[in-house]
Amino acid sequence: MVGLNRLPPRIESRKLQFLHKIITLPAGSVSRNIFIRKLILFINDQSLVSLGYIPDICQLLLKYNLQGITNNLLLPEPCIPSKRQWKTLVKNAIDNNESGLWNQRMSTDSDFTFFCILHPCTCIAPSIIYRVCNRSSVRSIMCTIVRLWTRPVSLENELCAHCNTIYQEQLVHAVCECPATSTVRSRFFEHLSNILLPDEKHSLLELDSVALTLRPLGTPLELILDIDNEVPLLKNSFSYIVSCIQVYTN
Repeated sequence: MVGLNRLPPRIESRKLQFLHKIITLPAGSVSRNIFIRKLILFINDQSLVSLGYIPDICQLLLKYNLQGITNNLLLPEPCIPSKRQWKTLVKNAIDNNESGLWNQRMSTDSDFTFFCILHPCTCIAPSIIYRVCNRSSVRSIMCTIVRLWTRPVSLENELCAHCNTIYQEQLVHAVCECPATSTVRSRFFEHLSNILLPDEKHSLLELDSVALTLRPLGTPLELILDIDNEVPLLKNSFSYIVSCIQVYTN
């Protein structure tokens, strides 16, 4: 949700950047010559160099399809990318790999069905939660919203203990339908007048119960607001949803 790659790829990126430092050393550098010698030994017979940086970096180059830099190194006139070019190549390769793994998990793990609706991105990007809940004072609210984002969707009929109504999705019922949370709901709807223009408020309240639950959670549905209005709306929306849950579960 924070929009950052996992820790292992960040370490791998540092290793690949260090590789560029080695191969761009002067031609007579001892460190560079030792690296090239061990690289040739590893290419000819991997059992000769089975541990250390050489096999590790070769695996990373293969993983991210960046073997060209070491292949060029062995040519009579090697063509080595600049530091900036190599940094961009590494970043793009790692980002593409991580985004692929991220998309694969999003599409196969049922716990992320709700998350994919709330955060419909095809690549790793920060969720709206971290733009809204960026202070320690709202950390508890952020934790609750994060748990709601990653909860499995329930479509089984259940009976509400407060109003004896049959519902399928507890969150939708608690936030938009149950009389037990009507007071919290009314206060929130009244406060919307301080955040939204009348036509924006009207558009929001015209949404059905499902959409009116998803929108306060951060789903990019109508109504679409600029960031100056989106953040205040979601700050109040997150607090409203947490209050509804507290009332409903007590």
